[in-house]
Amino acid sequence: MKKIYLMAIAALFAFASCEDFLDSANYTEANTANYPAGPDDLNKELSALYGVMNQMSSTPLETPWFVNYLMSDDANGAGGTGDVECHAISHLTSSKESLFDNAWHNTYVGIARANAIISGVDAFDWTGQETTRNQLLGEAYFMRGLFYFWGVQFWGNIPAYWAAAAPDPCPQQDAETVIFPHILADFLSAYNLMTNGATKQGDGHATKGAAAGFLARAYMFYEGFYKKAGELATANLANVEFDFEQEGVEGALTKAQVVAALEDAINNGGYSLVEDYRLLWQYTNELTAQDYPFVADLAAAGKYWAGNGNSEEMFQVQYMNAGSWDGNIAMGFTNQVALYCALRCDDDGNGNVNGDAGEMPFGQGWGQGTINANLWDDWSDADPRKAATVLNAPVEIPSFVYTTSCSEDAGFYNKKWMAITCAASTFDEMGKDYTWWGVYRRSLDPELTNNNGNSMQGEHYADMVLLRLADVMLMHAELTGDKKWMNEVQKRAGVAQTEYSWTNIKNERRWELAGEGLRFNDLRRWSGKDGGASCEAAVALERQNGSRVYYTGRLTQIKHATSSWAQRYAETDGFLAIPPAQIRIAADEEVLKQNAGWGANVADANMSGTPVY
Repeated sequence: MKKIYLMAIAALFAFASCEDFLDSANYTEANTANYPAGPDDLNKELSALYGVMNQMSSTPLETPWFVNYLMSDDANGAGGTGDVECHAISHLTSSKESLFDNAWHNTYVGIARANAIISGVDAFDWTGQETTRNQLLGEAYFMRGLFYFWGVQFWGNIPAYWAAAAPDPCPQQDAETVIFPHILADFLSAYNLMTNGATKQGDGHATKGAAAGFLARAYMFYEGFYKKAGELATANLANVEFDFEQEGVEGALTKAQVVAALEDAINNGGYSLVEDYRLLWQYTNELTAQDYPFVADLAAAGKYWAGNGNSEEMFQVQYMNAGSWDGNIAMGFTNQVALYCALRCDDDGNGNVNGDAGEMPFGQGWGQGTINANLWDDWSDADPRKAATVLNAPVEIPSFVYTTSCSEDAGFYNKKWMAITCAASTFDEMGKDYTWWGVYRRSLDPELTNNNGNSMQGEHYADMVLLRLADVMLMHAELTGDKKWMNEVQKRAGVAQTEYSWTNIKNERRWELAGEGLRFNDLRRWSGKDGGASCEAAVALERQNGSRVYYTGRLTQIKHATSSWAQRYAETDGFLAIPPAQIRIAADEEVLKQNAGWGANVADANMSGTPVY
């Protein structure tokens, strides 16, 4: 059959086989004989490829950024006593067979769309437009590498192909020896094909600098997790050989190439550190900062939120002024993580609720992904990033209450991702101009309606930042042992500049990047594959046991839902369950088999309900 490459429409994917779930419905007459016909067609496909991240965003509990955050030692699942999914993810267990069906589906939608562009890029003559062609192709390679990278970190060995159409059947490939060299090649191709400054910074497109950053992130995970290299600055790392041909790569990848790419991104990518760490986060916006004492000094100096697409952002998921519960991906156009991580709704039994004017600028939401008390306790008060990242709700906002439905809530919330209000918010009618975004939009045009008909639920448009310059600088320090860029990050933070050591760089990554969804896979790569119950990741995760939390309004201690965090990590190596529906469809372990720790005979893999404390 002819494959359809008109990806600007929302393609529908079935799950009958690998071929079927990567195929799109033929809603038009366009086919490989007449499409793509020119750059405009490929740009439509590229827009649809980026749009898959918005499809992912429609179910936040299946996104790589939120899931990896919840699985780390720095976050509790939290939410309400009935929010089974977030608890299951945080406890490295499962609550239902379909828990990650959408994540699997969207991963392969992204891969299929990227393959379509890569395979179709030279369907017409690019004479005189070679730079445009290379940039577009580089972005497609970047996105394919990104979806495979996310897929491998989630599930390990997965079905994989790199042609226009998938084979049928499409069996699992070994992540270490087969898929990861392709991931690294994709990011390297992207880096070599793209040009600095070819796209406008912050326009949502991948850049040469972003490709360098994700090349390093993938390389460090590969060497640390799969090759068990330990301290990367001192390890003797073998070249990654490419036994396949691909535009933009040749022969092998060396550590020196990765380091050089990072240095190019830092020095020539056009990025810079935002001057004050707090300016990275939307609570410093102009409508809010003047009434928020924590940032009163910034407001007095006329310094406000650096905004979406700021000088430090290198790659992000972007949203738009649209959001609705209707339709397949409508809520993917608003940053729902802000809603999920906002102050727990409901009351304390006496009619007191969170998210009113007394809690300004922190809005009401689901209360999921609260900060684990250990992060607060481990972090020095002398580091300004602590208070900039973690909301100590009972201290900073005395009217905060622990609700009768709260679970795993120690009173610590992630300021980086929370819903933000302002003094002009309509606290008495949360469906109106509740978030500061809603107030801002309506100040521009009073005739605008609230997105989703509910400002509290639908008006969250801060980028989901997936890579920023500080991370790139810290990766450079970790790969080289050179303290220069680590010290720049520390200097910006207002903390003492230290010498390089493996301990210091680990700590610096924990503090600088806290609450950004990177910690879990950092722990995995520092531990190495098959690390067992005594590896660094397992030990760090197990420290959650016994940490203080509130449950239905009373102080208690968290405990694992089925066994222990160390045991679950040892059993799974941090991998998720492959959706059981896919296993049944394949009906052949030579094609697709379940990951370790998730079989039917593993009693502690499944939760029967939320933990009761």
